[in-house]
Amino acid sequence: MSRWGWRALLPGGLVGVLAAVAGCALIGLGRDERFVEPDQPKTSPSGEFIAHVADGPDDNGVATRVVVITDVDGRKVFRDDYAYSTRHGVGVTWLSSTDQLWILSADVGNAYVERRPDGTWSKTPITPENRNTIPPEIVELV
Repeated sequence: MSRWGWRALLPGGLVGVLAAVAGCALIGLGRDERFVEPDQPKTSPSGEFIAHVADGPDDNGVATRVVVITDVDGRKVFRDDYAYSTRHGVGVTWLSSTDQLWILSADVGNAYVERRPDGTWSKTPITPENRNTIPPEIVELV
């Protein structure tokens, strides 16, 4: 290798390291306390509900996670119909002011889950039509 050869590799190596660090942050390393983790469920702002990230089905050798909300007595009130790949990661957090659970996925997109007036819970995907309604505290996380 020439005298300058190793220096030419430095920028590419730095990009690789930064990409690896960013990837680790996405799958759970370096995250702050507000995010739900498999062994760390989080209670909603009202104290009435708990968000969990449960093991999902194997997807061609890749583990997945499913978002679940229970009431404080452990009764399931919502189970997501999508299993998020651990390869891509997913962030799950309550909005700090209300019982609205945000699912942040760079792979399949963002969504929120909230309770309807009839007591059922529903998931709303973020689309170009409603992306301007994302709360500022969630925008900071995306």
